[in-house]
Amino acid sequence: MTHIKKQETLLRSRSDGSFFLEEGLGVSSIFDSFLREAIALTHADLGGIFSTTESANIRQISGRNERELIEAAHWAFSQSGKDLLLERGKTPPWAKSPSNYPLLVVRLKVDDLDSTAQAKRASYAVLVLQGKTTADRFSKTDFELLRTTCKTVGRLLKESHVSGDASLVTLSLLATTQLVLEAAQAKRQSERFDFLLTEVIRVSGLINSSLDLSQLLEAIMLSSKTVFRTEACSVLLLDESKEYLYFHTVLGEKSEAVTKMQVPVGKGVAGLVVRERKPMIINDAQNDDRVYKEVDKASQFTTRNIMAAPLVANDEVIGVIEAINTVDREKFTGEDLELFLSFSGTSALAIQKTGLLQNLENANKDLRKKVSELESLFDLSQAVSLSTNRLGLVRKSIRLIIRELDASVAGIFLYSLSKENFINCAYYDGETEKIDRFSEDEISGTQVISSVIEGLPVLKRDILDQPFPHELDRRYLKGSYIIVPLFLSSGEPYGALTVADRKDKLSYQDSDFRLLQTMASQFTKGFEAFRLRTEMLEKKAIQQEMEITRKIQQNILPSEKVFHSNFDLGILSVPAKDVSGDFYDYYQYSDGQYSFLIADVSGKSLPAALFMAMSSSIIRTLARNHDLSPEEILRQGNELIFEDSHFGMFVTAFFIHYNPSLFTIEYASAGHNDQVWIKEDGSYELLKGQGPPLGVIPTAKYKGGNFTVKPGDIFVLYTDGAVEEKDAQGNEFGLERMIEEIKSRRHLPARKIVEELYATIRSFSSGKEPFDDFTVLLLKYNNDFQFFRTFDANTGQIPIFREFIYDAIKVRNLPDFLRDDILLAGDEAATNIVMHGYKDTLLRNPKFDCKIRFTEDSITIVLTDSGKGFDRTNVKDPSIEENLTGKRKGGFGVYLIETLMDVVDYKMEEGRNILTLQKFFR
Repeated sequence: MTHIKKQETLLRSRSDGSFFLEEGLGVSSIFDSFLREAIALTHADLGGIFSTTESANIRQISGRNERELIEAAHWAFSQSGKDLLLERGKTPPWAKSPSNYPLLVVRLKVDDLDSTAQAKRASYAVLVLQGKTTADRFSKTDFELLRTTCKTVGRLLKESHVSGDASLVTLSLLATTQLVLEAAQAKRQSERFDFLLTEVIRVSGLINSSLDLSQLLEAIMLSSKTVFRTEACSVLLLDESKEYLYFHTVLGEKSEAVTKMQVPVGKGVAGLVVRERKPMIINDAQNDDRVYKEVDKASQFTTRNIMAAPLVANDEVIGVIEAINTVDREKFTGEDLELFLSFSGTSALAIQKTGLLQNLENANKDLRKKVSELESLFDLSQAVSLSTNRLGLVRKSIRLIIRELDASVAGIFLYSLSKENFINCAYYDGETEKIDRFSEDEISGTQVISSVIEGLPVLKRDILDQPFPHELDRRYLKGSYIIVPLFLSSGEPYGALTVADRKDKLSYQDSDFRLLQTMASQFTKGFEAFRLRTEMLEKKAIQQEMEITRKIQQNILPSEKVFHSNFDLGILSVPAKDVSGDFYDYYQYSDGQYSFLIADVSGKSLPAALFMAMSSSIIRTLARNHDLSPEEILRQGNELIFEDSHFGMFVTAFFIHYNPSLFTIEYASAGHNDQVWIKEDGSYELLKGQGPPLGVIPTAKYKGGNFTVKPGDIFVLYTDGAVEEKDAQGNEFGLERMIEEIKSRRHLPARKIVEELYATIRSFSSGKEPFDDFTVLLLKYNNDFQFFRTFDANTGQIPIFREFIYDAIKVRNLPDFLRDDILLAGDEAATNIVMHGYKDTLLRNPKFDCKIRFTEDSITIVLTDSGKGFDRTNVKDPSIEENLTGKRKGGFGVYLIETLMDVVDYKMEEGRNILTLQKFFR
């Protein structure tokens, strides 16, 4: 009987049937070679090979002794371990936070030595590779090649175990692993060559067949991104002036932000390529002055290297094609550029040809769409004018909306005028028309009614049906849909328009959204016209007519609203006579920014009031579009107001946007008097803009400005009545006196300042009848915390608290990982207050406050509560082992907050807990 010398084998077995590798030079030499070849094959940054000892402890055979590699090895040897290909940014199974590197894990295991279940799944070695921070993932092909190689190595190790002779197996393993990996390299290069050839042929075929410029450029970018293995690709085309390049097509993570940029010819890589008509490669973009850093700044994207080539057709440069940031290698090469030039050369001619055809088709398409929209708006205005009752207006309007927005289903929801707590609904799906009435309780909580109550429009682009729990939403909100709330002139929502499920099964876009908003504005005019017509018929006397006018004006002005921000708002508007010519407006956008308006209509009495109602409706509708600047809002408002302006009437206006996260005010003026910025140190500036009053000329340009406010500043919007009042001797109150009166009261609340200013002016005029309407809108900036809100300390408020933080930070367009860190830390801190801070306390209505402050490079969140005190020294560091064994639980929350945030500070003042969290953006 032959006796096998198991002690000489490379692979050895334990008493329980599992296996391990012997310790010695033979094993080390094999796996040192194996690891070198594996790293060369995959372009990995580093790696390691691990095995277990005879006592089942993990030991390192070869490679780097890094924490991430060791953790991966421990997991691979566990019961849940398996081969793994993990992208950068994904969370490994053994960790709680995403990995900053791509990872690859492949096991060597015995799968056929005997029939026991343990032997079939036993792993005795693990290969772990860690990629570069600049790469998103390892190649799937490399992953499969390494798995195959590991199987080959495993078979040879098995031979060692069976034969008992390790010497020959060692040499075979050294030779075999190198041959297998070199063959894999050769195969990959061959496949790469075949792939490049196929892509060139495919793109050439697409160029010759496609007539759609956007699709063609996107296909070329996708091919370039794949061929050259880059994070992003883009095509920039020259504008008509040939002074700027604009991003026509961008494929990559920050495409939306980049497409808004323009690059001057001669600046940046793209601009230099156009000017010099030569391709360029820059492999150290961060330290090269030729790179246009404004693009990275706007998109918050880091350009490491870039390859660019001119697009030349008929000896004319029409643009630039770029490839940005190699994924699995350090730099672009000359071979890359040679192939890249073949893309740019053949593409340029096709872009020029396709562009001409596409421009013609687009022009025709836009013309047809504009004509159709104008026809529908005209038809809707006719319906508004000719309808004799509300039902007729609703029926005509919904059919026009169905037709113009290509909707399969549409609805008009209106609060009932005859019966409280009921909603009337007109439903039309292109074939069936139906009028329904629902009680508010019956449909409470639906998406449609929530949008009406909150006054928030909705545009859903996704064409997949939402699993709404309520039948009403499932019927009216199919696929892609739009909900536009209907507002009375007072700003109060009274209903909504909905369209859904485009007949062509495409998504609704921003242009569709704006069109439905315009139609909603027209519909509201008709709806309110019926109401006003009824009231006017019932009022015969002049006094009754003036009463209606006063109601119109009261409805125009916005209702009082609490703003959770860093300013105190004070407003007072007092008419000189029965009817005022002044009006104001303010609005909070969904991203936490605000707009404020003050205006003065020429003339008095009923015509001026009606003109004021029309003007305020136009400006308010335009102002709700946050994409428009103050200058553009006034420009468009002027054109629309001029169309309805009669008898030489006009409006002066001053409009501002305020961004609390940046403390910036952007403004524009339409012939309005200079407004006042009183600074914290007592100095002040008069702010003026350029542009005529609204309604004087058909077209006009407006130019404003912007500035940054600080805590302690006061911004005053006012009309003439605040400065032109005269005393008994004919002396004017004046702007300087108004400013001094405000400064002397800056310690008071904004509302109190305005009220006392008005009282002072009335005293100055000795009680005479007011010379003009008095309107002052005062913004007092109290502190540098831009956002503030109080929450009930219960678990139901945690999602609302998280949404509050999300709305506050989304305007800063932070990277996803920073946003997620802030949200997770805030969520954990609020949960600790609710679950632990108020636990076992006797407070009846526990609450906590949240304040948020932005600076240029950081966010600070301050949470204040009246719960139990907190002692950080009593909180032990988290221990997975003790949690698993049941010795103790918890400890992870505080550790998570301190890990995610850059600064965490806790203190107690006057019996209240104050927790400060700070995160830097750089």
